[in-house]
Amino acid sequence: MSKKENTPDLIYTAVEKIAISPADAIAVVDGYKKQILNHNPNISKNEMQKMISQKVIDRYSKISATSGGITSLAGVIPGVGTAAAMLGGGSVDVAVSMKLQVDMVMCIAAAYDYDLNNEDAKHMSFLIAGLGALEQAGTTQGSKLASKAGVKMVERYLKGAALETIKQIFKTIGINFTKSALKKALPFGIGVIVSSTTNYALTKFVGKQALDWFICDVTDKKAA
Repeated sequence: MSKKENTPDLIYTAVEKIAISPADAIAVVDGYKKQILNHNPNISKNEMQKMISQKVIDRYSKISATSGGITSLAGVIPGVGTAAAMLGGGSVDVAVSMKLQVDMVMCIAAAYDYDLNNEDAKHMSFLIAGLGALEQAGTTQGSKLASKAGVKMVERYLKGAALETIKQIFKTIGINFTKSALKKALPFGIGVIVSSTTNYALTKFVGKQALDWFICDVTDKKAA
């Protein structure tokens, strides 16, 4: 194994480099908002946000299930080539998979009127995507993400060394994905770390957890 392939600690760096821009995330949300208003101009803000978020989750779930291996989606997912240049081997699959989760969460955050140009909002999106992925893998020991305690947990991370926490979470994700892939390796040593089925399930799970997290956060702020 080359040094380039053994880089779970660089997964966050790669994801951060290829993640969706705030402007593009807002554009995705604005497009869905126009569609929904055309069909239902009297929809409430809460229902609008939920509908946009569900469309975002469906969008990214479909992208993640487009093909068998994430690295075969270079023409569909921007940044695959950049991730491949930075990493290598199965780490590219993990980085691109996590890019999808981060992009999705950032779009949901935009739907809930978070300022994505704010560093805390960006860190929040990475935290929710990362913690959701760990929860789906069954490796979290803290609070459930989609709960009042989960909202407080993310807020607590944001007040501390948020960037270091995110890097550690993404490193753990890289290690977990690699271990899982080794267990499920196909005959003749051929294996795909993140298959379309695995990534679809991950995206659906993280999307639901993220949406429920934002609903909890909005509810808590209204009650405060």
